[in-house]
Amino acid sequence: MKPADYLQQLSEHLSVSDLSRRFGDFIALDRVSLNVAKGEFVCLLGPSGCGKTTLLRLIAGLDMPDGGSISLRKEDITHAPPAKRDYGIVFQSYALFPNLNVQDNIAYGLTPRRDKARHQQRVRELLDMVGLPGAERKYPSQLSGGQQQRVALARALATSPGLLLLDEPLSALDARVRDKLREELKGLQKRLGVTTLMVTHDQEEALAIADRVVVMNAGRIEQVGTPAEIYRRPASRFVAEFVGEANWLQAEVTGSNTVCVGSHALRLEQAAPASGRAALFLRPEDIIVKPRWENAPNTVLARVADVSFGGAMTRLRLQPEGMPGVSLLAEVCPSMLNRQPVVPGEVVPVELPADRLLAYPEGAAC
Repeated sequence: MKPADYLQQLSEHLSVSDLSRRFGDFIALDRVSLNVAKGEFVCLLGPSGCGKTTLLRLIAGLDMPDGGSISLRKEDITHAPPAKRDYGIVFQSYALFPNLNVQDNIAYGLTPRRDKARHQQRVRELLDMVGLPGAERKYPSQLSGGQQQRVALARALATSPGLLLLDEPLSALDARVRDKLREELKGLQKRLGVTTLMVTHDQEEALAIADRVVVMNAGRIEQVGTPAEIYRRPASRFVAEFVGEANWLQAEVTGSNTVCVGSHALRLEQAAPASGRAALFLRPEDIIVKPRWENAPNTVLARVADVSFGGAMTRLRLQPEGMPGVSLLAEVCPSMLNRQPVVPGEVVPVELPADRLLAYPEGAAC
């Protein structure tokens, strides 16, 4: 089943339509529309100032839009106060109350306040869920950053909200803790089935954790898709340059599916731009270093300028013959080379696969 068909079977949970927000002359959001299905994990990805946090704040009711609408379970909440919106939220800064212990932090939003026994049971359940059993009496100052973020997550989930909003919740943590919490967050979200919208500027994080990724730029949505779609088939040059590493080659369009780079004609599986110059896009891991030369389409000879061992993958800097000024970064698995390891100065045959080459008009915005 295709992802789109699967999503159609899910009930729409959150809907944003033509949402706009200005701050003076600055357009933070420009008629943004987005639908999120029930139980879906969606990441808003983009550089600083692209509008992702503004969009999250509007959904949370922490700011009001200048135009457009927001609905949750088909109910219009565009101008509803935050307390009337069914969500839990986790901030980058944790936002725990320093004068309250863990139990009181988590139980803060639970009502009625007099039902202490039930609240204590709920807190214990949540602490077990986030991997902090027995931490009820500790204060935030006694916890590490990762532990504080777990408490903040437990607090957001305490009321069993229908929507979980995460504003760069892992960015303040060191790499090892961030990776561990990322896996735990994804697993927890799937077990609970809570619809989740997370803001991040970390492309690796978004690709690893999301069901769908929303790439934003200058207040607009550039592309919405699964992590594989975003990575493999970027809809614009901005997305191609923002997500992952890539090689860019300047080419002349010579036919509907052919271009020329230097003295080499390259075939494309997709249609080339109508005419003129094009920018070719190719991921480093898609370059194929062959064990021997064969006169095949999109195959050139390249001199190895540099070799860098990277564990599972070896990074090569290649200078293709007949392509003046072009330098290619390739990532290859040593066991797939079926030959002796390459060394600097060696000339090797290289294939630039037609089904992996994408062409963008040279004048495309980036």
